[in-house]
Amino acid sequence: MTVDDAIHDLEVYGHWMGSRYIAINFDKAHKEVLEKAVAVLDAAGMIERDPHPKWEGCNVRIINKPVPRVDYTTGL
Repeated sequence: MTVDDAIHDLEVYGHWMGSRYIAINFDKAHKEVLEKAVAVLDAAGMIERDPHPKWEGCNVRIINKPVPRVDYTTGL
C-alpha cells in the first residue's frame, strides 16, 4: 500500500471527529483497512495521535500531507 492509498483509505473509511481527528474504530467493517492505512502512514511519520489519553488509540490526524503545488502563473 502506498502513502496515497493509505491517505485515501483513511479519509474515505474513517469517521471525521470535528475538523481535526479521524476515528479509526468507528466502523468495524473497515477496521483492517484503517489499521493498515494507519500503520503505513505511521511508518512514514505522517500520523499524529490524539493527545487525550482516553482517545489516543482510536483518533488520529494526518500531518505533513503532500499537497500538489498549483502554478497560478500559467497563461500570463
